[in-house]
Amino acid sequence: MKYYRWLAIWLLLYPGGLPAAQDLGTVETKIKTVMVDPNTQAPVVVLESVTDQRLLPIWIDVAEARAIALELEQVKTPRPLTHDLMRNILNRIGATLERVVITDLRNNTYYATLYLRLKGQELQIDARPSDAIALALRMKAPVFAAAQVFAKSRAVPAPKRADDGHRKLGIQTQDLTAELAALFDVGHESGVVVVQVESISPAAAAGIQRGDIITKANDTTIKSAGDLERVIAATKTPAQIKLEIIKKGKPTIIVIDLPS
Repeated sequence: MKYYRWLAIWLLLYPGGLPAAQDLGTVETKIKTVMVDPNTQAPVVVLESVTDQRLLPIWIDVAEARAIALELEQVKTPRPLTHDLMRNILNRIGATLERVVITDLRNNTYYATLYLRLKGQELQIDARPSDAIALALRMKAPVFAAAQVFAKSRAVPAPKRADDGHRKLGIQTQDLTAELAALFDVGHESGVVVVQVESISPAAAAGIQRGDIITKANDTTIKSAGDLERVIAATKTPAQIKLEIIKKGKPTIIVIDLPS
């Protein structure tokens, strides 16, 4: 009987169901990063639970990874992309995106639901998580994940261990593959792409950002992460290292102070 009394109280307090942020079995998340799986070269969006920092990797396609990365980095495109168009249509008809929920993981396929509100009515629409996350970013909607998805998920792909030289700069790089070039929307065929920058590091202080393509270091052509490592290792510190990079499609030069 106690159960029914509590159920009656809940129905009185929340006649439309539990509030979104308190849905049973779901966890609020934030987008931590977009990376490339070093083993498969497939893009991965990594969600992080707000309360306890658990990580949830979701393997996605290049186009959706780029759409997420562009919004995270606040890059404006000259014409609306697919997810910009979806946002514009929803805004025009007066619909709001209340939340996105990553609902399940079955046979290596992730599932998600969009919770829209239009003219006082809640609409639930099946979606791929990659599309749902890209749209949620553009509409400033929260992203939740079911507890069972965390339980079923694989581990986050481990990035290649940073070498000593890379640690001195405070960056992680990967060789520029076709998949990475598509993700970061660069046409350059050689170099290394910066996939992570430590917030407090010589590279960050000099203005290096995620997605920058390093093509030369101290006038040496860089074709791989190993090339960059060798140049840094040969530079006696304290010193400066000159990097030629492609930043958002434009060539530029950045000088980094290397501490001893």
